[in-house]
Amino acid sequence: MVAYGLKDRVALITGANNPQGIGATTAFAFAREGAKVVLIYKRIPRPFDKTKTDRNGADRYFQANAGNADVVESKLQEMGADYLIIESDISNEDAVKDIYAAILERYGRIDILVNNAADGDMDGLDTIEKVTQNIIDDMYMTIEEYLNKLSLRDCLCGNQIIREI
Repeated sequence: MVAYGLKDRVALITGANNPQGIGATTAFAFAREGAKVVLIYKRIPRPFDKTKTDRNGADRYFQANAGNADVVESKLQEMGADYLIIESDISNEDAVKDIYAAILERYGRIDILVNNAADGDMDGLDTIEKVTQNIIDDMYMTIEEYLNKLSLRDCLCGNQIIREI
């Protein structure tokens, strides 16, 4: 088995309520390697066609993001993972302060930030070609900016931030 250096590291992963999504999948992989995972999610209700949620596509994505993280939590429990799940809005600076405080109280530090949460106007964004750098920056920069104000750089102790899409 390859050691990835994640044992006992504290990973903050945003956008984690979709069990097939990047956030949850990353959490499962990190937890398998012994990381302590903190998952942040926000319910984002959007209309979807229930008859199309059994296959990949926007309807399955919208259904998953409208729900909570129960499926993700069940899998982490089955794995025996050390985790914390918080429903919150990372676009709100006070909410990020609360998230930061909860993580420091529980684990004392943040080693890794996987900035995977995305929100915004999805109308007309049906293909990857329509996603611009401005849309990416608007969706992914918020938590980094707020955590930087809370001395995340000191908390990370030279570790890493991962911006995902």
